[in-house]
Amino acid sequence: MSLPRGAGVWRRVRAARGLAARIRIHPLFLALAAGAVYAGLWQDLLVLFALVMLHELGHAATAEALGYEVEEITLLPFGGVAKLGRGGLGFEPRHEALIAVAGPAVNLALLACAAGMHALGLWSDGYFHRVSQWNLWIVTFNLLPGLPLDGGRILRAARSRVLGYEAATREAYHMALGLAVMLFLLGAAALWAGYPHLGMLVLGLFLFVTAWAGRRDLSMETIRFLDAKRRQVHGRPEVIRSLVVSRGTSIRDVVRRFAPDRYHLIYVRDDHGAVSAVVEEDELLQAVFEGRWLEPVGDWLDRT
Repeated sequence: MSLPRGAGVWRRVRAARGLAARIRIHPLFLALAAGAVYAGLWQDLLVLFALVMLHELGHAATAEALGYEVEEITLLPFGGVAKLGRGGLGFEPRHEALIAVAGPAVNLALLACAAGMHALGLWSDGYFHRVSQWNLWIVTFNLLPGLPLDGGRILRAARSRVLGYEAATREAYHMALGLAVMLFLLGAAALWAGYPHLGMLVLGLFLFVTAWAGRRDLSMETIRFLDAKRRQVHGRPEVIRSLVVSRGTSIRDVVRRFAPDRYHLIYVRDDHGAVSAVVEEDELLQAVFEGRWLEPVGDWLDRT
């Protein structure tokens, strides 16, 4: 049975409405909005809101095109955070990088549109410069290489196949903490020089708090990654990644080295350094979710 003409358009309209209903505004954005209204900068606020909304819709549209379910979007002054269902991000590095790049790409496209409007004489110099500055600020801040920013997701996607998911995530959070300290120092220097930049201090604080919380919850994030890896069904050939461990190494320490988009073979050495067993990834993932997380690999082998 063929669909009536225009059915696809209406389906996309309904999807857009559903996505709009899942948008939330972070208290930090509300605080900025209150300050902007009080200072009489409500027009700048509307422009910023539109740019941030389009930035985050770029992430969401790309995620849904790749088959992810966007459960909720939280808008922040510099961008936003998209909460994805079906296991979330990080499990397909290529997908994570594409979704992360989509937001800044939208702002760069908007910057090009603004330049066109200005060239046609439709926008004044002042309005064009305001829109351009906001877009450039959103792109620059989001591409900083620290989680949970877009640049941090790109960094994790690039490093996770080499370091493993947990180590790459930890590295991106550590980068974020360093960047937060740098923003604090730059904000303090600007304040001392008589050019206060409250936005830099606020964003530095936000980045520090979110990176610290993410680093604290890293073990839980690793469990979610392993659960998604266990349930993942691949319809294509996979690349083998080998690990060599001793019998005394805990199952936890082995699976924390697992990387996305790789199938792991674990070579277990005995006390003399010779390989005594080869364990497949699926077997260790099953042991993890049977509650044998802390058990040494050698003891687990002896019981299987």
